[in-house]
Amino acid sequence: MKRSPPASTVRRLKSKRKVALVCAGGGVTGAVYEIGCLRAIEDLLDRSVLDFDSFVGVSGGAFVASLLANGISPAEIYSEVTAPARYPLGLAEAPLFRLGLGDVLKRMRRAPGLIGEAVASLARGESRGLSDTAVSLLELLPAGLLDNSGVQEWLARLWTERGLPDRFDALQRELFIVAVDLDSGEAVAFGEAEQRNVSVSQAVQASTALPGLYRPVRLGGRDFVDGAVKKTAHINLAIAHGADLVICINPLVPILNTKDGPIGAPIGDKGISYVLDQVLRIMLHGRMQYGMERYAAEHPEVDILLIEPSRHDTQMFDYHIMRYGARRIVAERGYRSALHTFRENRSRYARVLRKNGIALHDPARLPDTPETAPFRSASARSLGSSLDYLDGRLKAGRG
Repeated sequence: MKRSPPASTVRRLKSKRKVALVCAGGGVTGAVYEIGCLRAIEDLLDRSVLDFDSFVGVSGGAFVASLLANGISPAEIYSEVTAPARYPLGLAEAPLFRLGLGDVLKRMRRAPGLIGEAVASLARGESRGLSDTAVSLLELLPAGLLDNSGVQEWLARLWTERGLPDRFDALQRELFIVAVDLDSGEAVAFGEAEQRNVSVSQAVQASTALPGLYRPVRLGGRDFVDGAVKKTAHINLAIAHGADLVICINPLVPILNTKDGPIGAPIGDKGISYVLDQVLRIMLHGRMQYGMERYAAEHPEVDILLIEPSRHDTQMFDYHIMRYGARRIVAERGYRSALHTFRENRSRYARVLRKNGIALHDPARLPDTPETAPFRSASARSLGSSLDYLDGRLKAGRG
């Protein structure tokens, strides 16, 4: 990633304090959790999330950040995610992830040759024949089992139908989408001045291409994979672009499995999927903690508020996210998680927000479940967004 101007230099050139939102990686479930958190933040602050200055998105968070940067409010996103509607955000259902059959068939053509070589090796009495066969057969697997091009197509269609831009330089809000260049191993922040040659929808597709599950996304002759491979949140990107306050939502934390165990047994007894999931969470959360400590030491002038789920809350990760009921439950848990964080840290958060020109409403007065309203038609969506914006401005004026 090309080095940006020092944050201190950017900060000296402006008088208004800059607020950034960072949506970390966490897959589809993590994105829905973030949507619930954002709905709570919208109710808690006297400034709309849409009035923030900068948005950074990684993996599932890239999808959420792109919606916000294009002016779609947390209230609408939350309502659409939690409502039992057939067409979220007014678009017909689309296959966001497709089975990459073409890649599989192409690679299977190599199977006879590889197997023939292995059999000939065994016939010659070579001791490494069996192990070589196993390794060779791995070459028949495609770079990813699924193709996530539907993500790009769905977002591009959403922008078109709403008359919204699919170009970084046409957005009214600063947006950075992070993916990792597979060939160089470097993180790339699409949206920076030298990285605006791809569309927003293409950048989101690249950032959500989880290695192994989804095949890499080729853009400009380069292959890109999930942005969380390098770092789960990329808070440093917001700081480098002059943020004075960073609100980061991180949906991935390791399960705290005590003696009695919230999942009912030691994790090692639950099978390989539980072990790998916990190991991944430990690795990613460890990097997040290290990053937070480093930012505090290197950038004490920047305030960072971190929102994460409780390490005891395992239920939200056990639902099949494609079920509408599960999406509602995860989004509601995200809402309550943010409320709990602000309630537990009310004094400190209020002080930090006030320093950055934002007032905090009393978290104790908010219900544990937000009111939802359908945004079915284009006119209803437009009216809802306009009223939300007007309400936010009136509250700011009273504050």
